[in-house]
Amino acid sequence: MLAEAFLFAVTRLISPGSRASAVRDAIGLRARASRRHAAWAEHEARTRAAIDHAIDGVAVRRTAVVLGSGLLRDVPIDRLSSMFNKVVLVDIVHLPTVRLKVFLRRYPNVTFLTRDISGYDRLAEQSRIKLATGQEDLGVRLDPLGFIRKIDEVDLVISANVLSQIAVGAAARLHAKDGKARIMPDDAVTQLVAGHLDGLAQLPCKTVIVTDVAYVRRRRDGVIIENRDLLCGVTPPFPFDTWDWPVAPFGEEAADEERIHRVIAAEDVAVDL
Repeated sequence: MLAEAFLFAVTRLISPGSRASAVRDAIGLRARASRRHAAWAEHEARTRAAIDHAIDGVAVRRTAVVLGSGLLRDVPIDRLSSMFNKVVLVDIVHLPTVRLKVFLRRYPNVTFLTRDISGYDRLAEQSRIKLATGQEDLGVRLDPLGFIRKIDEVDLVISANVLSQIAVGAAARLHAKDGKARIMPDDAVTQLVAGHLDGLAQLPCKTVIVTDVAYVRRRRDGVIIENRDLLCGVTPPFPFDTWDWPVAPFGEEAADEERIHRVIAAEDVAVDL
């Protein structure tokens, strides 16, 4: 607990603009990944393999952008750094331990970009303007990944296990004290999930996404007690690989229950029009 408290304090110190809840989530993810190293190993390896597959499909390798770089456990950072001129790691929080890892391994071409890619604040602003003006259509689309078009010579964009977290994070913010739920549309979370996929589809480069799309919670006797769609009704892109990820094995959240997530990997993301 003391170590996590210290990590929280240092993270807030070097990233003063980061929301406290996002920092706590990042630290909690780090702790769970450490506890469940063996259970998560296959998922992390298959995520890296999916990204490696996408790298192989890129002929010109100037800049790679990783959305949701997180702890870098599921990102083949060694290969990305060695094969691209520049690698941009994008996340809402970059823990000091991750920054130190990059520094110690001497990746001179790897940079960090701290950014909320969910589009939540933009959607809240659009909702406020609609209420104030009475206009339902403002003539602009949600464009949470538009910042990527301002990065020079991007040849590969990787969405690494972040899409479902956009949905979960948005739902949590809606119920928070300052979540602006009173002005947000009823389908706000769905819009944000769709906005991420649409943003990937609009990019003029190779894209690859790895994301969990649903989960089941079941007892030891095999009885399923919960089944949830993590993309809130949005149709995911057609995958080239799928697998199960034991996010919460028996004993993690409950002694006699486990939570298993279904994961997909897809390239050249397109949206169903």
